[in-house]
Amino acid sequence: MKSKIFNSIDGASRLSSLLTKAGSRGEGNVLILIAIWSLLIIVSVLHRRDFLSNTTFAAVTYNMCILGVLVIAQALVVISGGVLDLSLPVSILLSAYLAATLTNMGLPAILVIFISILSGGFVGLCNVFFIVKLKLNPLIATLAVGFVGSGILTLVFQRVLLSYDSWIIKLGLIRFFEFPLTWYPMALLTVLTFCIFKYTRIGRRITAVGGNPVAAKISGISLRKYRSLAFIVSGMVSAIAGVVLTSFTPELRNTSGATQLLPVITAVVLSGFSLAGGSGNFLALFLAVGFLSTLPTALVFFGLGSFWVAFIQGMLLIFAVSADSYKLIKLKGR
Repeated sequence: MKSKIFNSIDGASRLSSLLTKAGSRGEGNVLILIAIWSLLIIVSVLHRRDFLSNTTFAAVTYNMCILGVLVIAQALVVISGGVLDLSLPVSILLSAYLAATLTNMGLPAILVIFISILSGGFVGLCNVFFIVKLKLNPLIATLAVGFVGSGILTLVFQRVLLSYDSWIIKLGLIRFFEFPLTWYPMALLTVLTFCIFKYTRIGRRITAVGGNPVAAKISGISLRKYRSLAFIVSGMVSAIAGVVLTSFTPELRNTSGATQLLPVITAVVLSGFSLAGGSGNFLALFLAVGFLSTLPTALVFFGLGSFWVAFIQGMLLIFAVSADSYKLIKLKGR
C-alpha cells in the first residue's frame, strides 16, 4: 500500500516537472523564428524592392492556408508521443476527393465539409488500430496506412473536375481584410490548440502522455485514450486542409498533397516540438509556417527554382532535428 502511495507521489512529481518543462520549451524558438523570418524578408526586399507587394502577400497567405492546418495536425501527434504521422497525405487526398465529388453531386456545403472532415477521422482510426491496439511502430504503421490509402485512391480516380461556379471554388476566391477566407481556419486552429494545451486538462494530459508515459500512467492517465484521441483529431484536422486544397483548384488529381510532408515535418521540428514527445509551442508553429510559406516566393525573386525550396527545407529539418537531439541528450545528462 505504501509502495503504491509513494509511486503515485513520485509519478505526480515527475509529471509536474514534465509539464513545467513543456511550457518553457519552445519560447526561445519564437524569438529565433521571428528573427529568421524577418531576416528573409529584409534580404528579399534589399534584393528586390518589389518583393513587398500584394502579389507576394497573396502568395504567402495562400501557402499558409494548407501548410498551417497540416502542421497543427502533425504537431498533435508529435506532442502526444506518436513520433510522426506519415499518413497525412492520404487524409488530405481522401478529404479533397470527397469534397469535390460530393460538391459535384449537389450536396449542401455544410454536409460536404462534415463528411470530408469525418473521413480524416477514419484515417486516424486506422492509425489507432495499428499503433494503439496492435502496438506497431508509429512510423511504419502510418507509412503503411498512407501507402495503402493512396493506392486505393489512385485506383478510384485520376482526376475530379469542379465547376468555377461551385461554392467550394468561390470559397477559395473570397478575401476578408485582405486575407483569403481559407486563411482563417488555420489562424483559429492555431489559437484554439494553443489555448487547449496551455489552459486545459486534456491538453496537459496529452502532453504528459507524450513526454513521460510512465509518470502519466502512475498518475492515472490513460495512455491508450489520449494517444487515440491525438491520432483521430489529427486526421480530422488534416482533412480540413483537404477541403481548403479543393477550394484552390478546379482540377483535383490523385497526386494532390503528396509534396506537403517535408515542409510539414520541418515546420513542426523547427518550431521546437520534440520528436520524443511532450513539448512544443503552438504559437511558434504559426511563425514557422509563415517563414516556410515565404521561402518559395523569396527564392523566385532570387531566380532560384523549386529544387532549392526542397533543399533548404531539408537542411533546416536536419538542423532542427540535430538541435532537438542535442537538447534531449543534455537533458538526460542532468
